[in-house]
Amino acid sequence: MEQNRKDPKSLLQEGAMRLGLRLDDQQVAQFLVYLEQLKRWSRRINLTSITGDKAIVERHFLDSLVGSMGFKPHQGLRLLDIGTGAGFPGLPLKLYHPEIHLTLVEAVHKKAAFLHQLCGILKLHEVFILTERIEALYPQREHQGAYEVIVARAFAKPKLTWEAASPFLKPGGRILIYLTQSAARDLSPVPGWQIQSKDYELPFSEVKRSLLMIDSIG
Repeated sequence: MEQNRKDPKSLLQEGAMRLGLRLDDQQVAQFLVYLEQLKRWSRRINLTSITGDKAIVERHFLDSLVGSMGFKPHQGLRLLDIGTGAGFPGLPLKLYHPEIHLTLVEAVHKKAAFLHQLCGILKLHEVFILTERIEALYPQREHQGAYEVIVARAFAKPKLTWEAASPFLKPGGRILIYLTQSAARDLSPVPGWQIQSKDYELPFSEVKRSLLMIDSIG
């Protein structure tokens, strides 16, 4: 009951701490703007079925941030988020690691419009929003083998996600897929790839999740 009465700022700070992460004041302020814009737009278009502050903070923001444990950021690292929807997990990762270059792929025009407005409000740099299906990128040479990290959350089953993402991955790069723990066991080893998983619990609901890490080694 006490957690339900906490404001979003406290939930962000406490939840991040429980995951072993730390948000500074600017990052917290950016996430609060994200929260308000998400709720405002969701009243008009179907951005997310999760509407409560605590649930959004935990199931969207904090869950997305777990991916930051799956790569080492550096200036100019290129990260691709396929099927990003309302920006998850790519935008929370950008807020946590502002030095990365982020490309968001979202085919639904209304969702892409939300992403454009949100990035403008937050004054984010090096964020590129592509309003098209992932299949449309395959023939575009500038995307082939161009990304060090590719992330996906609620995109497709693990094998389909890996197949969709792999053409865009740099040699030695990593694909991060957010899953339930049971779904993370469904992907068998593939020649030329190394598969690891990191199990975790969401900090307030204790929902069990897994971050699947697929490395290109061939």
